[in-house]
Amino acid sequence: MKNLLLASVLILGLAGLPNAACGGAWAQCGGENFHGDKCCVSGHTCVSINQWYSQCQPEGAPSNNASNNNNNNNNNNNNNNNNNNNHNNNNNNNNNNNNGGSGSTKNFFDNQIYANPKFIEKVNSSIPKLSYDLQQKAQKVKDVPTAVWLAWDGATGEVAQHLKAAGSKTVVFIMYMIPTRDCNANASAGGAGNLNTYKGYVDNIARTIRSYPNSKVVMILEPDTLGNLVTANSANCQNVRNLHKNALSYGVNVFGSMSNVSVYLDAAHGAWLGSSTDKVASVVKEILNNAPNGKIRGLSTNISNYQSISSEYQYHQKLASALAAVGVPNMHFIVDTGRNGVTINSGTWCNLVGTGLGERPRGSPNAGMPLLDAYMWLKTPGESDGSSSGSRADPNCSSNDSLRGAPDAGQWFHDYFAQLVRNARPSF
Repeated sequence: MKNLLLASVLILGLAGLPNAACGGAWAQCGGENFHGDKCCVSGHTCVSINQWYSQCQPEGAPSNNASNNNNNNNNNNNNNNNNNNNHNNNNNNNNNNNNGGSGSTKNFFDNQIYANPKFIEKVNSSIPKLSYDLQQKAQKVKDVPTAVWLAWDGATGEVAQHLKAAGSKTVVFIMYMIPTRDCNANASAGGAGNLNTYKGYVDNIARTIRSYPNSKVVMILEPDTLGNLVTANSANCQNVRNLHKNALSYGVNVFGSMSNVSVYLDAAHGAWLGSSTDKVASVVKEILNNAPNGKIRGLSTNISNYQSISSEYQYHQKLASALAAVGVPNMHFIVDTGRNGVTINSGTWCNLVGTGLGERPRGSPNAGMPLLDAYMWLKTPGESDGSSSGSRADPNCSSNDSLRGAPDAGQWFHDYFAQLVRNARPSF
């Protein structure tokens, strides 16, 4: 009842405000610790979904308020400390079960996939330094589609240029701005300063995508986050568990309500989580329950890793079964094939020696693997995983199995790119 009253107050209180700076359809317009525009454009009303999230919904649309989905304050406390959630109550409310289902009924990877111009530029910078044979191969590599990472403050401003350049092609974005990302390591540490800032990134990106209604977008949310939620025991990760779950729920709720966006949560890889699929399913279910308007098409795996397609598909099958068992059916999967052309058994994840480019990106790549939506180069091949020196040094990058001389994570690593091209399977 309190949330219903809040919804009414918001609706009546905002009725007289000008619409110039108000939120568009499905934008956030209120909630605990929200400091953005608390009004909606004409034809929409601000409706309270739960304690921490109110949304601009079309007038006359069925309400998704707290009375309908039975969220309580203990389940949805999204302050930055995030220590007050009652985890025992998050999963079992029968009136608040989002079954996850496919947000998009179509596999957007069956469409032509967009090639990231930044990857082309980086490959062009390496070509003059390569042998003649590798130069010829690199000329072909540069036109292979790769994902666009949204991983720094200014990235939200680049979304429009990619959508415009892509036209009718499918653009694959990877959102990597969750606060305290990479909480169990150092190489890629960073992200948004707090949850509200993160929500602002999500809202800005969603607003831009809505301005290109004919675009086709794949949105992959937050590599490694789900893996750390399931297995990480460090104080850094434990302190942000609820914040991370709430951030993922917010991303799913916003992007997963858009008809031209197909959302995938990242699920690490089988060597990491293959023995924990029941726990993965439980966490995914909790995230979806707190995203009442959003759906996901499935999960991505093997980002920045080297696992074989066959081993990852076994992981996909286990995940699909575990998710269906908790009421999240019909999940589909993407596997990162950018660096798994050579099968190497190693626990090293940082700039592993001996790796090669793998299968080329394409949709529905194997009739014998019906759960698989795509092979895709998600980690940008040639970008460093991290460095063994400097302020962002990670001890994992000092392994004997790691290629030396690497720059910081995300920076172009020419020697590693040359290795990937040289060892590509299938070759170029």
